[in-house]
Amino acid sequence: MKQAVKRIIDIAMIILLPLLMAEIIIGQEIHEWLGTAMTVLFIAHHVLNFKWWKGFFKGSYTPSRAFGTAIDLLLLLDMLTLCVSGIMMSGFVFRFLYISGNMIMARQLHLFASYWGLILMSAHLGLHMQMLMSAGRKLFHLSEKNIARAWTLRTIAVIFSAYGVYAFVIQQIPHYLFLQTHFVMFDETKPTAVYFAETAAMIILFAFVAHYVNKLLKAIKRPQKNTKGYCWKAAAFAIPVLVFALVAVKLNMPPKTSPWQNTTSQNTSSSSKPQQPVVTADDGFVLIEGGSFEMGSPEDEPWRSADETQHTVTVSDFYISPYEVKQSDYAAVMGSDPSNFDGDDLPVENVSWLDAVAYCNALSEKENLTSVYTIDGENVTWNRSANGYRLPTEAEWEYACRAKTTSPFNTETSISPEESNYYGHYPYEIEDNYFSQDNLTTKPGEYRQTTVAVDSFSPNGYGLYNMHGNVSEWVWDYYGEYDSANVTDPTGPETGTRRVYRGGGWNDFAKNMRSAYRAALPEDKGSFNLGIRLVRNAANGSGNVVSKDTSGKTDSGGKVLIAFFSWGGNTKGIAQEIQSQTGADIFEIELVHPYSTDYNTVLDQAQHDQNIQARPEIKNTVKNFEQYDTVILGYPNWWASIPMPIASFLEEYDFSGKTIIPFCSHGGGRFGQSLTAIAKLAPNAVMGEPLSVHYSGDDDLPQDIADWLDENNIQSN
Repeated sequence: MKQAVKRIIDIAMIILLPLLMAEIIIGQEIHEWLGTAMTVLFIAHHVLNFKWWKGFFKGSYTPSRAFGTAIDLLLLLDMLTLCVSGIMMSGFVFRFLYISGNMIMARQLHLFASYWGLILMSAHLGLHMQMLMSAGRKLFHLSEKNIARAWTLRTIAVIFSAYGVYAFVIQQIPHYLFLQTHFVMFDETKPTAVYFAETAAMIILFAFVAHYVNKLLKAIKRPQKNTKGYCWKAAAFAIPVLVFALVAVKLNMPPKTSPWQNTTSQNTSSSSKPQQPVVTADDGFVLIEGGSFEMGSPEDEPWRSADETQHTVTVSDFYISPYEVKQSDYAAVMGSDPSNFDGDDLPVENVSWLDAVAYCNALSEKENLTSVYTIDGENVTWNRSANGYRLPTEAEWEYACRAKTTSPFNTETSISPEESNYYGHYPYEIEDNYFSQDNLTTKPGEYRQTTVAVDSFSPNGYGLYNMHGNVSEWVWDYYGEYDSANVTDPTGPETGTRRVYRGGGWNDFAKNMRSAYRAALPEDKGSFNLGIRLVRNAANGSGNVVSKDTSGKTDSGGKVLIAFFSWGGNTKGIAQEIQSQTGADIFEIELVHPYSTDYNTVLDQAQHDQNIQARPEIKNTVKNFEQYDTVILGYPNWWASIPMPIASFLEEYDFSGKTIIPFCSHGGGRFGQSLTAIAKLAPNAVMGEPLSVHYSGDDDLPQDIADWLDENNIQSN
């Protein structure tokens, strides 16, 4: 009877395995119930095989036994990971537990463990293949006399295994096994029966691989009685421990004490030539012949912003550097290098707009040229007749970037991670094709998590490198609506609170690297993905352009409000830690119609709301908002920006003269373009120093928050 129950449990688990791998087909609720059933069966399986545990440390260990033990221990760890992460994410079966925090981490672990579970359970099945073959011979009445039938079954198994190899490649399983992707790649056009056939074929493949590896190991000479195979026993236990350690290291690669990570740069230079001859000045700058072009984006361009109104603009000739300013060049002139990444050939970053214009003047003086800018308090005046170095205008930058193209990127295709340095997991239009990527012209690729050398990749048609990605680049203009009356060599508004930067950086999604995309920050703020590209006049200009910062900068202080939106609980936990250290009032932004608790569903809802720039209705209000001088604003990084409830909150209240100090929970994209989104939505507020936290933070979070509060002059309890 016991043997019959064991067989029934084993068969049920084999049937459940491919069903569980098809969450997108069967839906999350059914997936959770089947996962719960698998957990119960797994526990029952181990209870019924308790004799195996009793003999765990007994007897000698052969290579075969060590192999089987390692697989079983890895499978046990894998199932525990699946169980814990599944309970954390549960929106149905275990929803009553109200577990919050680390939802994205749980999702990543669950995805990772699911595909290793497929392999390990299949391998475990293969270890018992001899027993299954014996049962099969009895079932099909096979014997030594019907060898032809036996070989027919073997041939079928080989064919299925070959199909399993094909399925393993076509489903891009290695991306899941080595934590190279954070999302499910699923072809919705594939028939359900084909998907299950591919999964079954992979189960057969790994079962047969494990079976024949085990047979080879059994052929190895058994250990002497006096050794009892201690080396093999050690290997059996060391392998699972090593694998566990490697996974832990991989998951903890982001830094613990800072949102900025110093890593070795990767030079991916291309020897490709620009599309047309390039004329250069003595200093190597490229001559851009002036002309007219359509600045901004057409209304049908995916993921365009409302501030990209397309209009005809004319620019005059100018010289532009083919490269972003290098760290070595910046340090040679300014005497220091503020960059977060370290490398002479890497672009300088973490420079404010004020740093950039100061560098322009210092370099001009060093080269015995006339300085372009005069800085007088809040006023910066541009002498248009000066022959020194300067920042491009917004119009000059876009004209040079496009290089006579009209497509979203100057590559005239959906730019790939092999053509530019950006958050390669998220190519153009991935937001609309997160689960089914057949419609993507560019598939997800490498995310380098660092800047690369300034001469990396192929130049655009004007011979300019990294106009898309690597680091964004400051331009002269204040942020504001385009002036349709001033379309010849426009210089932007005369006053403002935010300066524009262009091009996108190493941690941006492709949608934020489009030629027309406009980002903005206060002129005294820098970022780890924001640098400089210089231009010079090609002919003498005339007159001065006077600009004035009207932000009314003040130090943060006075009464403090902590306002936050949280979905998975990570941001809420950070907000509560800030509140415990400051004693400030706290306000959770909640919606009249909350987002789904299902991870897959909320991903789709979030991208949809961003795409249409929705303003979800907030159900609660801040009483006496005018009493607060500083708002510490928290949110998760959703699709490289703020969740739209934050936009609703920023538009509901008057932030004029107040200080906004952002904090952001993220899974690897840091702030994305969320700071730009806040800067645009609250143009009359002062921006404090932001804090990015990986998921819900780690043991250093309290100290990180204390240091951050001190940096922003916020008093602690």
